[in-house]
Amino acid sequence: MDILEILYDNPPKTRGILPRKYEITAKKTALYGPRFSGKSSIIIDYLGKFSRKEMLYIDFSDMRVEADKIKQLQNFIEKNGIKIVVLEHFDFQCSVPNAEEVILSSVKKLNIDGFAELFVPLLDFEEFVSFNFDKKHQNIEGIFALFEKNGAYPQAAFGGMDAKQMQMLLQIYAQKILQNIAPLQAQTLSVHKLYKLLKPNIKLSKDTIYAKIAQFENEHLIYFLSKFDKAGADKKLYFADFALKNMLSFEKDFILKFQNIVFCELIKKAEQIFYTNMLDFYLPKRSLAIICTPFLQPELINRRFKKLSKELKSLDITSLQAITLGSEGKYKDGGLTCELIPFWEWAMR
Repeated sequence: MDILEILYDNPPKTRGILPRKYEITAKKTALYGPRFSGKSSIIIDYLGKFSRKEMLYIDFSDMRVEADKIKQLQNFIEKNGIKIVVLEHFDFQCSVPNAEEVILSSVKKLNIDGFAELFVPLLDFEEFVSFNFDKKHQNIEGIFALFEKNGAYPQAAFGGMDAKQMQMLLQIYAQKILQNIAPLQAQTLSVHKLYKLLKPNIKLSKDTIYAKIAQFENEHLIYFLSKFDKAGADKKLYFADFALKNMLSFEKDFILKFQNIVFCELIKKAEQIFYTNMLDFYLPKRSLAIICTPFLQPELINRRFKKLSKELKSLDITSLQAITLGSEGKYKDGGLTCELIPFWEWAMR
């Protein structure tokens, strides 16, 4: 039996899907984002408005689906009057078909003319809250503790994944490389320095390691944050899932992990983000600076705010946000404002 016939007769089954902040609104859409971020769930939810005979769903991550076996894809679409075609894990294994609606998914941007792009990241804190149905953790501090422990993968919201499960999930990402860079969470480094750190532990060529790091970045597994106004300076390394370090390393540093948690929220809210010598995050378009102070007492935050005033003024910053784990308040100094905000309030604004 023809593979297209098999796929056509066996569309994906709809399932109970909790709503995300992201939805398909254009008839030609390319979803992209980290693996396991929930792209497929969004697509399958969208397919619920079509009848079985109107759709064709092809997933190239299925080893049974080979590009040379679907050469007659366009003819098949026209012959069966298919209205919507979905190509998951698409990486130009075939030509983009012509249909009334075409939905593509990938771990990286596809940059195809005529297609709306929809970035689907891992869960932010507000989504994690909406996913959490554990009656033992209904207070916001308890839910944050689960978030910090389990991470941001949608699967983690339903009881979490243990270290072995996460390690299996990450095999596709060359676990050995990730295991060696995990302790560098929220630290400054260059790709060359990263290579020098990896070289003694990983028997791979320089080009291979560089290519893997570039792949991780392109597939939104890791991020490099640039220093403001210093193009050649070392960058800060952050992970799409801030819990990854704990799954691959016994080393712990909550302050750096907390920075990563805040960064993961920021990438969904800000177009430009930088760091400086004194500021964890600087958002120039908003004239806003952010420091991560989970355990610092309010009076010490105020003292730090005053020490930062010169830097804030030099960058035309009018507002400083200090993200905490409970402390609240507001300080003013010479036209500058410092707001102390618990993470859960800040993340859900």
